[in-house]
Amino acid sequence: MVANYDYFDEARALNKGTVAHFCAILSDPKQAAAVSDAIDRAFANSASPTLTASFRERSQQAMQSIGDLNFAIRWILSAVLVALSFSTATMMMQTVRERTTELAVLKTLGFGDRTVFLLFVAESLLVCVAASLAGLALAWIAFPMAAKYVAGLSMPMGVVAFVILGAVLVALISVSAPSLRAAKLNIVDALAGR
Repeated sequence: MVANYDYFDEARALNKGTVAHFCAILSDPKQAAAVSDAIDRAFANSASPTLTASFRERSQQAMQSIGDLNFAIRWILSAVLVALSFSTATMMMQTVRERTTELAVLKTLGFGDRTVFLLFVAESLLVCVAASLAGLALAWIAFPMAAKYVAGLSMPMGVVAFVILGAVLVALISVSAPSLRAAKLNIVDALAGR
């Protein structure tokens, strides 16, 4: 934000004639420590001594002032994983209901309970892992753009592994009941529409 300081200062009720912070851009980043020390020494005996910090440190302090973001992010992700598990389980139950006749035909052709069970597990894994890979691809594209505005933003490989592991976990949890129902399907009842 760019503003005329005289107009801004005139309108303030408190702290007139003061400045919250200055930004200094260095031509040589290797001199950052020496320049920050020189700035702090220049204001050491003033009524408002300075504390020079890099843009990255300032961003981290601002994020920490909001609160414990790691705690909030973990709880939000946990809620999302539970919601995904329920929605995927609902989708798979609907799939079993809609394909009851097809499952009966497969069993009539000789597909065993275990094979039918594994077919549904594979389908659920395909849906969940493909969706997580698509999300990771979008994040991989978006993170470099967002890193221009939020210093220190990156996506470590541990996050990629956690996302894929989470997708597999959601797939396995959500498909367990529907695939058991499909595996234990009675051929006569299924073909009769019961």
